[in-house]
Amino acid sequence: MSATLLLLSLGALGLALPQASSNASVVSVPQEHTYLLPDGFEGNSNYTFVNGTHTSSDTINNVLAAAKAAPAISYDQEFLDVVGTDPEIKLIEERPEGHDFAYEMGVWVPERNSVWFTTAVSGDRVPAVMYELDLGTNKISEVQTKGNLVNPNGGYYFEGKVYIATYPNNQTYSGGVVAVDVNTLEVEMITNSYFGLRYNGVDDIAWASRDDNSYMYYTDLNFAFLAYENLPPLQLPAAVYRWDPQQKVVLPIISRNEINPNGVRVSPDMKTLYVTDSDATFAAAGPNSPASGPSDTFWLGPYVWAYDLNEAMMPVNRRLFAQVRQGIADGMHVDDAGNVWTGEYEGAVVRNPAGKTIGVFNSQYFSADKDAGTAVGFANFALAGDTLVMLSATRLWTVKLAKTVVAKDSPIVN
Repeated sequence: MSATLLLLSLGALGLALPQASSNASVVSVPQEHTYLLPDGFEGNSNYTFVNGTHTSSDTINNVLAAAKAAPAISYDQEFLDVVGTDPEIKLIEERPEGHDFAYEMGVWVPERNSVWFTTAVSGDRVPAVMYELDLGTNKISEVQTKGNLVNPNGGYYFEGKVYIATYPNNQTYSGGVVAVDVNTLEVEMITNSYFGLRYNGVDDIAWASRDDNSYMYYTDLNFAFLAYENLPPLQLPAAVYRWDPQQKVVLPIISRNEINPNGVRVSPDMKTLYVTDSDATFAAAGPNSPASGPSDTFWLGPYVWAYDLNEAMMPVNRRLFAQVRQGIADGMHVDDAGNVWTGEYEGAVVRNPAGKTIGVFNSQYFSADKDAGTAVGFANFALAGDTLVMLSATRLWTVKLAKTVVAKDSPIVN
């Protein structure tokens, strides 16, 4: 169906149309449909909300069908204020199936006007490679670091350096956190053990500052088994750690009994720490995913958790911030307005500071297989000023937003 016919059909049904949009780039779904549907509706957790929901109402079904094909789905005016109604979307590069070259990290480096990202660290795609997208020319090139950089994964920009989580290999490299100077590209190891015990696979990083002190938070969990079959036995439980460069000390600050941590970020006021949980809905405990809490019977974890950061910059008062609709939440970014963006199977999901889902950049649209109800599990992206960079495995896209969501001088350029 053409964009014009689609708009006319929706208008005839009395549905809200995207404002001043000539190609239906953004489809608005009434927030009410996310929590109130006619009796007899059917939903499927293996599919996205717009793909896996069917109701007895043709009107609602048509709205969901339109959203299924859209690059962006709005549930609130707050989202339209961010993305606009007809954002400029560009496919920068596509590679053959199986080449997941755009999958992890997503770090904006303002000095270089670029975004750094990495390949997937799994299957036959090891060791991982780090690339750079030049936002001025849209050219992609490999970052040639000066020093040992093995299996880069998540990362965070902070004061002229990109701090990178690295996975171990099954030979000599133990993994940990390294820092890469964005000007010299020199590599510095920050941490590779906790009292002589190897990390499982450091996954993501965030920095927070208060007064004259700064702290690095990083997550460690066992995903390295996806890349290597013969890794040494695990030596540490999954945890969130904090490195204090002032006191030169690493402390575990969130235990596996609370969360199986993955992505981590801080709010712009440095008062809240967000952590995504890697436990999928109704996941069963296994050799690579031990039970958590008092019992694995109720081991449910497709969540985003929020913690207050107290005066000592330690996380306290854990509370549920969001529940993931499909799969897990992986990468995460926070914008200057305090909105929390997460990479989920549905796409880049945007929630306001209160936890309300205001919109999503639809992974099915950006995925190479647009027709699949279960598009490739989306994981990571980048926020670079007024540009969203979508890392869609075999595809890399840019989306020009309606406003600058993270400023160059923001305390949370990430």
